[in-house]
Amino acid sequence: MRVHKPMGTLLTLLVTAALFAAPAAAAPVPAERFPAVVNLPNGFSPEGIAVDGKTAYTGSLANGAIRRVDLRTGVTTQFAPSPGPGKISVGMDVDRFGRLWVAGGGHGGPLPGVLSSFRLYDTRSGAKLADVLVPEASFINDVEVTRDAAWFTDSADPAALVRVPIGTTGRVGVAEKIVLGGGWVPGGPINANGITATPDGENLLVGQTAAAGGGAALYLVPSTTGDVALARKINLQGDLESADGLVLVGRTLYVVTHDGVVEVELARQLTAGRVLGVTEVPGAAFASTGAVFGGRLYVVDANLGENLSNIGNPDATFKIVAIPVPWNRRRFVGRAE
Repeated sequence: MRVHKPMGTLLTLLVTAALFAAPAAAAPVPAERFPAVVNLPNGFSPEGIAVDGKTAYTGSLANGAIRRVDLRTGVTTQFAPSPGPGKISVGMDVDRFGRLWVAGGGHGGPLPGVLSSFRLYDTRSGAKLADVLVPEASFINDVEVTRDAAWFTDSADPAALVRVPIGTTGRVGVAEKIVLGGGWVPGGPINANGITATPDGENLLVGQTAAAGGGAALYLVPSTTGDVALARKINLQGDLESADGLVLVGRTLYVVTHDGVVEVELARQLTAGRVLGVTEVPGAAFASTGAVFGGRLYVVDANLGENLSNIGNPDATFKIVAIPVPWNRRRFVGRAE
């Protein structure tokens, strides 16, 4: 019998039938027609990004406000205001019901007074659908939504993810802590950070920013799991000094680091990979994560500043920078063994 420890109140969200249909996969868009740099307001302090069609969303580390970006024009508008004191926006993703999931950080991170939480928004109206405290989490950092769950990394915990079940009708369940076991080796102080999923949703790829022994590490984590997920460290050929956001295109994993985007070619079984090189993000002071649209990887320049001094700094500049990526260079093959 599978037993979980509830971490938040049970949510029952009513969704309309129009939200049930998943968007059809689109062919690559000729991205060279669109702006390669999207400037954000001074002081905004972005960190995460989600792409839904031709629209991107990015949120603020300063006050949690969210901006919507038209990737065709580069125009940004406010999507959601600040959710209130002690709230920030970190990683984000859009589910098949048209809802934006936002990781809300937490008390275990570098920003004092931040509450461990996550939020949901309706991407059509901008309405906030839910704001859920997760008291047992330390710092909810990034999120990947599969067909049946939203998976959050808890970066300040030595070995943990947070799973929020999603029913077939979009009903959101109780958040539960998933302990990372198996081959997972706690590092610190930032452990699980970036996260992405294979197209079949059966496995997660998790980046560990500070691995034991130095550098960063990548892990393969099954999504069909009980209270403990038996993680398997991915054997890498080449150096990976850091790891923040993760983007999977075919069997190529793009690992966003503050120094640039590291391209990793994964083996068929996903348990091994080869570092192919690093692509600089032009003009970026501190890249944090990215998302793909039209054959480009749109990378957030979080420009954190020394000792996070740029978070909320009204004079600090921020942007999203697009760099070209090979579209579906190697298609995803099968499941991990």
